[in-house]
Amino acid sequence: MAPAHKETPAEPATPTPEAVHPDAPRHKSPVKWMAGGMIVFIVMSVYAMWGGEKISIKASVTVPPLTASGTRGQQVFAAACQSCHGVNASGGSRTGPPLVHPMYRSETYPDFVFKRAVREGKRDKNWRFGPMPAMDSLSEQQIDDVSAFVRALQTASGAQ
Repeated sequence: MAPAHKETPAEPATPTPEAVHPDAPRHKSPVKWMAGGMIVFIVMSVYAMWGGEKISIKASVTVPPLTASGTRGQQVFAAACQSCHGVNASGGSRTGPPLVHPMYRSETYPDFVFKRAVREGKRDKNWRFGPMPAMDSLSEQQIDDVSAFVRALQTASGAQ
């Protein structure tokens, strides 16, 4: 008796797109989404950094009625600080920031730091104004008066 011939099963055909069930998961490349995300990230980064400076160059200042110390500080400020920090600490020059700015409020920039900056100067930071020289010619009383003047301006102008 001759052995029975066994049929080998045919290999399954590669499914065509029409043969794939409509609910079957599709494996799409994430490259398009990654490229789109990178473009959005770059555009947002450029927009956020446009201008490069977080402190405006000019501030709106309200001068309140001043105490005796504030009045003395206003005179000292006009003589020693105004050329860089502007009239009544409003800025407007390229050599010093406006001191009537929320960045310099007493919670984030306490009086002892303010006074030390006047006494010792400040090195160049991440702004375009450059370093602040030490004001060696001012006495401690004059520095206290300038501080009182600037804090009065900040409070009256809403920057405090």
